[in-house]
Amino acid sequence: MAARQLDVASRAARPPRAMVWVVLLAMAGSVLVVGLAATALVFARLGSTPLAPATFWVRLLGACVLTVISLFVRSVRWIFLLRRAETRIPIRDAYIGYFAGLSLLFTPFLIGEIALRAYVNRVRGRVPVLTTAVVNVWERALDLVALAFIAGSGMLYLGQRPAWAYIAVAGLFVSAVPLLRRMALQIVMACVAPMARRFDTAGGPDVDRLASGKAWWTGLVASFIAWVLPGVGLWLLAGAWQPAVDVGTAELVYAHSAVIGGVLLVPGGVLITGSDMLTMLAVNGMSETAAALTVLGVRLATVGLSVALGALFVVIHMRSAAASSDTHFDDIADAYDVQIPEARRLALLDQKTGLMRDVIRVRSAGSRGLDAGCGQGAYVARMRTIGFDVEGIDASAGQIRLAARYVGQDDVVRVGSISSIPAPDASYDFAYVINVLHHLPSLEEQRRAFAELFRILKPGGLLFVHEINTRNALFRFYMGYVFPSLNCIDEGVERWLRADRMAQYTDAPVVDVRYFTFLPDFMPQAMVRLVSPLERLLERSRLKVYSAHYMAVLEKPRQAR
Repeated sequence: MAARQLDVASRAARPPRAMVWVVLLAMAGSVLVVGLAATALVFARLGSTPLAPATFWVRLLGACVLTVISLFVRSVRWIFLLRRAETRIPIRDAYIGYFAGLSLLFTPFLIGEIALRAYVNRVRGRVPVLTTAVVNVWERALDLVALAFIAGSGMLYLGQRPAWAYIAVAGLFVSAVPLLRRMALQIVMACVAPMARRFDTAGGPDVDRLASGKAWWTGLVASFIAWVLPGVGLWLLAGAWQPAVDVGTAELVYAHSAVIGGVLLVPGGVLITGSDMLTMLAVNGMSETAAALTVLGVRLATVGLSVALGALFVVIHMRSAAASSDTHFDDIADAYDVQIPEARRLALLDQKTGLMRDVIRVRSAGSRGLDAGCGQGAYVARMRTIGFDVEGIDASAGQIRLAARYVGQDDVVRVGSISSIPAPDASYDFAYVINVLHHLPSLEEQRRAFAELFRILKPGGLLFVHEINTRNALFRFYMGYVFPSLNCIDEGVERWLRADRMAQYTDAPVVDVRYFTFLPDFMPQAMVRLVSPLERLLERSRLKVYSAHYMAVLEKPRQAR
């Protein structure tokens, strides 16, 4: 299809907003609602005499901020557990499903929370009901183990020795046994499956992956971080009165009341959890009024904020369409280039094309090439400028429309899939794919793409695979969770390829690998120039394998095997 014909056919979709801004705006609105509710309730209780100290409101805001951070941590943990359950849905849909479930936090036995999340996940991502239910219960099990350990160890630290404290602490060590985790997860699935299968008959998650040490301990660390923060919020609010409660006692009080709610399967319960917190604060010397206002503030800053946030995300769910990976790059075509700072984008353009030029010349590979997944055509244009006869294909009609304008020739770029390249066998001397393969939804499709790329190469032809290097665990976390939340290029469903594991995808030999760039995209250009010598040094050191990008060079065998 000629590129000029695509102007009519291309989709004029509005690019989706980065999910982090949606979450932050919703959280800001929830904090406002909580503040208004707290003001009304406090003055209704106190009549015309404002007994609450002036610092109470600032402390309440601080507690809300801590809850916001806690909810962010918990939402990332939710997405992580879904992925361990072999469920990959666009990250914006995963956020919407998680936060929407908080709106029914007050319903007992987790019924409302699970039901709403299962409904939203099924509508937006076709996630089996059983998978959502099991992951939800498993997430709550992580919470219970973390909170029980905090409460039990706090009690023992303060010199009190009830039997439950020893049991609570021991629970953490019992959970370290893989066999017991698998058995617990199988029991959860057996209990949840009869109800879940009334809605769909799809299977549940992979027990071994979800119960693995990596999934459990990563989730547990996130749980500790998430639940220490509300305890700090309680300490902030209790500090408005004298005698002040120390942070250790505040953590114990909050964790103990949360465990009571968790054990009785009413994590948002007001009567049970609030009464327990009120009693424990009174035991620690707080007056009745101070304890009541502190509990009111804590419950509003935690459960109240969560429910208000959940209600806002229910509205977001109702007013927004599910993300579509099939049309994702058409949707963001007009906003694609602004996702990465221009200076960094141009620097990568120079570096990647320069690396390919050097290898092609050294290996005398020929001049005719294909850019598979050319996007908006920047690399096609640059390679043609430096003397190569390069064409481009992309599955997105919107991207091809922009690429034709960028390159200046309609017949150089066209619509085409990397899984079914519109070209005869042995057509090109070289081909390259730049940050494309990780968007394919499965290992099988990635293997099929490699086979197709080698089909259109001449014997001895070169395939350049440019990918994000996720060998570094921190960078893998950034690309898997942070980057897709801040930008709309990636959806959080990507399957990353590592240069040292190319044998998973093809039998073709890897003849060269180049690792490059360590500086983050958001670093100011002035600072980039300042530290670029250090970056060059790292690229030549043993640490180069932990760089942000790599280029793997594979060669098509000259004779069929």
